[in-house]
Amino acid sequence: MPRIKSNQNEAGEIKEVDQLDPIIALQDKIKALEEKDKENQEKLKMLYEIADKGRVFNYENNKKEKKPTLVNLSKYADGIIVGWRTVKDELLKHPTTGLTMGEVQEYEVLVLDNEDKTKKHTISGYPAFSSARYNERVEAQVTGRKEEWDGAITLDVVLPDGRKISLDAKYVN
Repeated sequence: MPRIKSNQNEAGEIKEVDQLDPIIALQDKIKALEEKDKENQEKLKMLYEIADKGRVFNYENNKKEKKPTLVNLSKYADGIIVGWRTVKDELLKHPTTGLTMGEVQEYEVLVLDNEDKTKKHTISGYPAFSSARYNERVEAQVTGRKEEWDGAITLDVVLPDGRKISLDAKYVN
């Protein structure tokens, strides 16, 4: 490749141009950038060594994309349990000895059906209530969280079928 080339400009004058000048200039820029990068890497290493590890950890974790929060909701009677309350919880005692013979429990469960209507179901006995709460579960994504002045937390969740509901936090998981 010839180092010098003749070029004719707009005025018709012949001018000699060095073709290697731009290449040499680029090589010089690359070397300068490599040296600057090496300096920056050394400074970065020094900063990491003297930095507070807790703050570095928090900074790096906040930069990552957060995964959506998922909660488990209970399914019962072709719907989602959105609330419950204890109606009756009595100990049965023997009339003469006073020893506990058993207990009678009754729970009222609120179930949200597919038409967004809440129905009440009565469940007798804790084993049946526990089965209703834990046997069949669905996962829902939390989209919002509200806290009342008294500490009660309400979650906005998206059900698997796409419906959005607000639910007291004590009725999840």
